[in-house]
Amino acid sequence: MSYCMVRALCRSLAGNTVPLLTITGPGGTAGKRAVVLSARVHPGESGGSWAMRGFLDFLLSPHEDAQLLRRLCVFKVVPMLNPDGVVVGNSRCSLAGRDPNRAYGKVLPSSFPSVWHLRVVLYCDFHGHSRKNNVFMYGCDGGEDGTGTRLRQRVFPLMLSKNAPDKFSFSSCKFQVQKSKEGTGRVSMWRLGVSHSYTLEVAFSGSTLGEGLPQPWGQCQWGGPGLGSCPCFLFLVPSRWEELPL
Repeated sequence: MSYCMVRALCRSLAGNTVPLLTITGPGGTAGKRAVVLSARVHPGESGGSWAMRGFLDFLLSPHEDAQLLRRLCVFKVVPMLNPDGVVVGNSRCSLAGRDPNRAYGKVLPSSFPSVWHLRVVLYCDFHGHSRKNNVFMYGCDGGEDGTGTRLRQRVFPLMLSKNAPDKFSFSSCKFQVQKSKEGTGRVSMWRLGVSHSYTLEVAFSGSTLGEGLPQPWGQCQWGGPGLGSCPCFLFLVPSRWEELPL
């Protein structure tokens, strides 16, 4: 597949390969926006992997929106950030016994050296959630000190809720930057200047939206949130809005 390159980002403590996918159309990276996506930093949150699969299935498809996304953007995707934890059956920790989602502030810049030479328009980390229903996001509002309101931060989650009203709950989204979350990927990337920085949470319990009783999710439903997010990325490249198939 000419528009998807797979290489090893690094080796884990146990020697497992951490793959990095670079997905973009022909013509190189000049003038393109970068989107950084990751999943499975917490091994027990398998729903994040299914959502990532849905996203990749769409982005790698011949759909016209997928082709346009590949032409406008460079996608850097790490489908499994914590393979050691997955192999040994941990819930949140790596092989070192620590939560990797609290260490981004120290190690992330060296983990993605090529990304910092691109204009990163969005970062999103895919997770599973055990205490809420539906799909929702955590974002980052405010200025450098985390105060104030930035309505632009809420546009992407709002578009997701419109695109997948039977799965995505905008009312469940939160945008505060809590002190306890300072080491997460979402906050660390935001501190580095990526204004659209999010965590996508996919509930283990399924959806309570739509008609009828709450429905648990199968494989197709798990992949839906990732698939549904793809067209929304088009609205984050304002200089190319005239190319959107409205």
